[in-house]
Amino acid sequence: MIINNIKTMKYGLILLSLVVISTASAQQEQMYTHYDFNSMAMNPGYTGSKRTLVANALSRTQWTELPGAPRYQNFAVHSPLVNDFAVGLNFQTGKIGKFQTASPFSETQIAGNIAYHKQLANDLTLSVGLRLGVYNYKAELSKIRLNNGNDIGFVNNDYSISSPMTGFGAYLYSTKYFVGVSAPRMVFVNPDVRNNYNVEYAAQVHYYLTGGVVLDAGTDLKIKPTTQIKFTDGAPVLADFNVHAIYKDKFSLGAFYRTSNTAGIMANAIANDNFTIFYSFDTVLGDIGQYVRGSHEIGVQFMVPYYENSKVRVPRYF
Repeated sequence: MIINNIKTMKYGLILLSLVVISTASAQQEQMYTHYDFNSMAMNPGYTGSKRTLVANALSRTQWTELPGAPRYQNFAVHSPLVNDFAVGLNFQTGKIGKFQTASPFSETQIAGNIAYHKQLANDLTLSVGLRLGVYNYKAELSKIRLNNGNDIGFVNNDYSISSPMTGFGAYLYSTKYFVGVSAPRMVFVNPDVRNNYNVEYAAQVHYYLTGGVVLDAGTDLKIKPTTQIKFTDGAPVLADFNVHAIYKDKFSLGAFYRTSNTAGIMANAIANDNFTIFYSFDTVLGDIGQYVRGSHEIGVQFMVPYYENSKVRVPRYF
């Protein structure tokens, strides 16, 4: 019993340290390795860029060895509308903490996107997008099973805060490369609520710069390097560097490094004309890696094949 308690305490302290580090660096936005396939979560300008109906579902389980570590889910669907306009719907949820019976901290956001696409050249388009939605942050501390049920820090200290949110983004793309800049979540928290419950971090604006290119490396092989860079006021810049090797436009294997001292591998496979499956595994490097182990991300993308001049269009790589 004592050993189990010590082990639980050790994991709890590690989780607390990681959460504190994350909060101190103001990087509260959900993090995804497959940002090039899940781009609408970070950039409203991506909406409709594949010129057909697309739906993504993605789940990320972070630091799997730690009870109560973050778990994220994202669902997005988008499609062209009329003329050069496109619309989309984005839903995200995340939970952190697991103290015997509860996951006390959670956030949810649901938003609609609209984007306008302007063709600049034969194979070059610029899209600008706007996001409008609702953000909710919830703390249910009363659900935690405590040794001291009268602890004033947890009794009658539940709260749920909902607020309108917006976001914007621009996305320049062709069949071979893309560049994007965005601020996907700007939350308008009532000042009184923010002061009472100290959730002002939710109003922190995160800026993203993304880019990637597809390079021919032989008859059946292509190399796709991509990057995503996050900027937040008062926090270190955080960057991802990914490299994919694409074989026959059907399968890809890749590796990445994140400047938070994280590295991993990824893969995706086109099951048929409609479905693509993708997966990634990453781990924290250094001494702390022996405690947090790895993070898993798995997702599926459904896409109606895009036809042009009665022929299926060349595969999109992002």
